[in-house]
Amino acid sequence: MRAGRLAIAGVGVSSDASTPDALELREIGEKLLRWSGELERAAARARSAGGGKDQLLAIAERYYQSRRARDNRFPKDIFGEPAWDILLDLFINTRRRRTVSTTSLCIASSAPATTALRYISVLEKRGLVRRKRSRHDGRVHYVELTDSAREAMECYLADLAMHIRHLVPD
Repeated sequence: MRAGRLAIAGVGVSSDASTPDALELREIGEKLLRWSGELERAAARARSAGGGKDQLLAIAERYYQSRRARDNRFPKDIFGEPAWDILLDLFINTRRRRTVSTTSLCIASSAPATTALRYISVLEKRGLVRRKRSRHDGRVHYVELTDSAREAMECYLADLAMHIRHLVPD
């Protein structure tokens, strides 16, 4: 590194008076992240627009169905992704505008209830889901995707659809 230059995140920045300070860099970074998120959301909306048909919902439903079909052909205990089944089920029900109870989600996870509950807690701690108590029955809790998890699922499923389209000719 030459004198008078700083390396910030792998980018050389002049150390003269016009160099942004840490606060300015943080603000620039936050703006870039916000803009990136807005671009990803717009791209996901554009990819999911399919003639009035919710393509991402259809992909998620088929994906979930294929996992259950796999469970019918192979021993269930050799595959274990209850967290992914939980996210898929929540995504599907979010797109259908349905609420999902904790009990229903445990069933959808295709795992023992204690395992499913543990994964729901992990997903909640990671900021992917949130639990809400029912207004009508205090014993019932609902689980929903956070906005960031929903956006991540949309982007992932749209990317998956793109990859499948490249693999399978029209």
